[in-house]
Amino acid sequence: MMQIDFTDKSYLVTGGAGTGVGAGICEAISDCGGTLLLNDLDVVKTKIAAEKYPKAHAIVGDISNAKDVGRIFREIKEKYGLVHGLVNNAGIGLHKNAHLVEESEFDNLYKIDVKGVWLMARAFVKQLMEVDQVGHIVNISSVHARETTARYAIYASAKAAVEGLTRGMSIELGEFGVRCNAVAPGYVDSEQSWDAVASWTDKPKAWIEGQKNDYQSLRHMITARDCGNAVVFLLSHMANSITGQTLTVDAGFTNLLYANSFIPKT
Repeated sequence: MMQIDFTDKSYLVTGGAGTGVGAGICEAISDCGGTLLLNDLDVVKTKIAAEKYPKAHAIVGDISNAKDVGRIFREIKEKYGLVHGLVNNAGIGLHKNAHLVEESEFDNLYKIDVKGVWLMARAFVKQLMEVDQVGHIVNISSVHARETTARYAIYASAKAAVEGLTRGMSIELGEFGVRCNAVAPGYVDSEQSWDAVASWTDKPKAWIEGQKNDYQSLRHMITARDCGNAVVFLLSHMANSITGQTLTVDAGFTNLLYANSFIPKT
């Protein structure tokens, strides 16, 4: 029987203190026996989140600040040793027409969603090369990277950049045995997603039911753990020859040409 065993390995997950995709990733890694290095900005939330898992450490820091990223990896090296896998999950959203977006909003989104991914990946790879070790990267993208909707142009462009960075780094790091992949979730059932839906409709429950039943091939809600399982697969030996790819976890959402109700059943 093939099993994924992360015992004696450490995984740095950014944005892991929330209740959404980051939590699902942390749960999946922990269930495989891995040590979690859980990064977030909020000191209290990060420490509380780390207490949920048997082998977890809170690593507070700003992934969009190069000096802080350097400190994060120095702290990890001194206290916990090598990072074997990096999951770039931290990110923010932006729900606004591109022509109405302020320059400061654009800069802030790219600073976190793109620059932060690059800074963390750069530092991660350097610490591997210092000791001639192999590790792997998984970046969290979104279905918006390829198919999007109104008021998501800037966010979609940032996630497309993440996927471009993923492909490019996979080519550059291949000779060192380092794999770099991405996971692109669709609508994930989480507190953050509910809040987002509630911001554009006064009937969020109905909207979510419509998403599940009319816009997905699989008529169930995607969970954060579904995304976490995909991340674990890509970090593991089972994905030994997979690199530069984006694994879409969307219950078939982006495959549909029309909504399920468009063509009546016969």
